[in-house]
Amino acid sequence: MSKIIKSAEIGLAKATDDDMAKINRYTLEELKAEDVFTFKMLAGDDGLDDRNFEPFSVKSLTDMAAMYPGKPMIWEHGYGVKGTEQVARIYDAEARQTDKADGSGGKETQLILHAYMLNSEANQDLIREIKAGIKKEVSTSCTPEKLICSVCGQDQMKSYCRHWAGRTYEGKTCLMTIDGVKDVHEVSFVGMGAQPRAGAIKSYNPDLKDAREEDFPTEPEENKTPDTGIRERELFLMAEMAKGEEK
Repeated sequence: MSKIIKSAEIGLAKATDDDMAKINRYTLEELKAEDVFTFKMLAGDDGLDDRNFEPFSVKSLTDMAAMYPGKPMIWEHGYGVKGTEQVARIYDAEARQTDKADGSGGKETQLILHAYMLNSEANQDLIREIKAGIKKEVSTSCTPEKLICSVCGQDQMKSYCRHWAGRTYEGKTCLMTIDGVKDVHEVSFVGMGAQPRAGAIKSYNPDLKDAREEDFPTEPEENKTPDTGIRERELFLMAEMAKGEEK
């Protein structure tokens, strides 16, 4: 199952009565505003200036806003995360339109996540680091519904096309748009992301069996970028898997 990881940034937010009502949906006993430290995250937007050329659609942001409340915040992404690595919980989310241009002639839509942690002695160092801007970058994790090539329209969640994200074809830069989200997993503290506002680390669908190494043309040396080798290794491994199934 493919998983997309996007980076984001933290901002401070004071808990209101409405916030506390939402937070207490996830607690076993009622908490008060002084019991918690709350903050918010710009978790993504639909701007086209994605350094990895995988922008979100508005549908994706809306899907994630509906799915994120109740999800945990952890240290770093990964499987088999320990309970001790959970540091906060998302209690609210919204996809809201701004006055900023999104690069396609419309207004930018942003995904905002709201999180809380206990205002406890054990969390004071982390809270101070968040307030000081040291712990600032975080990353969201989701499973896309579709990953659409802007050149040919092929959904990469079903099968790969011949186009490479970030390459130029007849004067048009190829984007792989995340169009809809099946699930969200968690939010994680990370280092600097790959985008101006939201970075991406891709993990393509390992269940695809129809790709063969010979189906994809070799990229000219002058067109190659650092991610080209990763893409080539993915295709090689997929081709080897497919050959094994044919035996």
